[in-house]
Amino acid sequence: MMLNIAWVYPDILNLHGDRGNIMALSKIAEAMGIEANITKINYGDTIDFDNTDLIFMGAGQLRDVTHVVKNMSAWEDNIKDYVEKGGYVLAIGSTGCVLGKKLTIEGGDTVDGLGVLDITAKELCRTKMPYVTKEVYGDDIWWNYKDMEILGNQIQRVDYTLGDVKPLGEVMYGYGNNLGGQEGARYNNVLLTNTVGPLLSSNPWFGADLLSEIMESKGEKVSTDLEKLEFLDYAKEAAVLRKKFIKEKFKLPGIIHKA
Repeated sequence: MMLNIAWVYPDILNLHGDRGNIMALSKIAEAMGIEANITKINYGDTIDFDNTDLIFMGAGQLRDVTHVVKNMSAWEDNIKDYVEKGGYVLAIGSTGCVLGKKLTIEGGDTVDGLGVLDITAKELCRTKMPYVTKEVYGDDIWWNYKDMEILGNQIQRVDYTLGDVKPLGEVMYGYGNNLGGQEGARYNNVLLTNTVGPLLSSNPWFGADLLSEIMESKGEKVSTDLEKLEFLDYAKEAAVLRKKFIKEKFKLPGIIHKA
């Protein structure tokens, strides 16, 4: 069984070690008996949408949103058609600004996104007093997705406001999209999350669920048993320790949580 993955702009959308997500995805696929064929899509390249099962977009810097959108606009209609036909996209962090409708940057200027997702983003105000800023620099995030618990880190420079899309999950601890208890977004088979860490090495069960969805959409039935995955035990142990650490923070004044 073959899975074709298009890895978009690996040198630019790699702010939080998203190469680790691709490495984890490859290992998860191998454990599930899937051959992952990963194609790097660099500036000037185009995606073979007819032969792509998953588009992966890591997180980049806000200053890169404008030229990433400009470069991707050459295949804006193609990616929208791909999404409407049920194609899968996994996007991390600030890439939501690229796929969304509009980013409002500090000072009030706006940057148009591709409009693949009905979401808007607003840059959080920077201050010289970190204890009053709304920005998030490396705090934990803990949220529910289907019947899974997802844990990781969050570095948040924007608030996301969802339009006609569903949140990806419910926040148990952390900032999420905008401190409103929602994490990420999902439209058709486009999945956006604020979770870095990287996401898939910390939560291989999330990756396995995603690959199962994709393969089933191709008419292939795969096992989600990940016991062959060499780093599964480490991920499980790390999740237990991370939840214990997060719960200790619940005792701090001003911490809002649902766990």
